[in-house]
Amino acid sequence: ANQNSNTKQLKMAVTKEILNGAKEMIDKIILDNSCGPILVRLAWHDSGTFDVNLAKEEWPKAGGAIASIRFEPEINHGANAGLSGAVKLLEPVKAAFPDMSYADIYQMGSARA
Repeated sequence: ANQNSNTKQLKMAVTKEILNGAKEMIDKIILDNSCGPILVRLAWHDSGTFDVNLAKEEWPKAGGAIASIRFEPEINHGANAGLSGAVKLLEPVKAAFPDMSYADIYQMGSARA
């Protein structure tokens, strides 16, 4: 198939080593900060924001488990009070493993908690 030269393809190579490294880092964050419950809440609130009425809008307006919670106005919604701290706790994981998506990091944080 002929590929349009203006088309950009996003390809991330998330390896088993990256996943294991992120898992170990998240486990340490949880142990050091006793933050398991807020990481569960972060992933829950991120996934719970999906709005089917906005599904055809430009990303990330529809929400869902796509880490859109880190953006305004979603992070400033009253129900998300305190979750900006959870976002900040996980920033070092994204910095250490940039090929891993924020969404995967947030969901892994919840799963590891």
